[in-house]
Amino acid sequence: MQLEDYQRHLAALPYGKRLPTAVYVLREASSDYGPELNRFVAMLTARHELGNEFNVIKFRTDELKVSFLSYPDFMGNAHPALRHAVTIDLVTGRARHTDYADNSNPPILHRKENFLPENHPAWPTFEALTRAEEAAGLYEHTATIGFKLNWGQLLAKKGVKICGNAVRRVAMSGENQKAPQRFVERHKTALMRYDLSKPVKTLLEYGILRSGETFFDYGCGQGSDVRGLQALG
Repeated sequence: MQLEDYQRHLAALPYGKRLPTAVYVLREASSDYGPELNRFVAMLTARHELGNEFNVIKFRTDELKVSFLSYPDFMGNAHPALRHAVTIDLVTGRARHTDYADNSNPPILHRKENFLPENHPAWPTFEALTRAEEAAGLYEHTATIGFKLNWGQLLAKKGVKICGNAVRRVAMSGENQKAPQRFVERHKTALMRYDLSKPVKTLLEYGILRSGETFFDYGCGQGSDVRGLQALG
């Protein structure tokens, strides 16, 4: 297939995640890319013995190269990580394999609805997630979010997490945290006194408190009767 024909067939694709130099589509048994591309994909997968685990196809639009990508749990994981890639040079026929299984920061997918035709059962769910992530400000700077660690750092910064196909708010550091309760052993702080406090003695001295009145002396820590305590003076 010549580059011009190849590009023409790609331009006719009714769906796909389109980037400046590539278009990505989901690969399923029911996928339909048009008669020519269907035959082309079938020929490549048979020649290079590529199984169903290679469930995303990356068509380069600027040169004759096609990559078959393995994204485990594409349907169940909101942002699946790349496990394995096979890039085929259509001019030389050579295939280059790249394994991401031990990569701590592999590429991940976003906007998965673009990989599917709009009549696909999963399209509404994926599209709703994308809108929620846009509303949460997660697509303000897209240069680095295509990698797992970078995406995780952004989620933490924004104070959100992805639960299934929904965006959930999480408590930021120091947010909604109650101060630890302190237990005061009050029996160790009480002061036992056996005499009236000086302020009460002064009141008695100047006759402000009179015999027969009951009062509470904080210095003694208990209620006192003047008649009973005058003997202490």
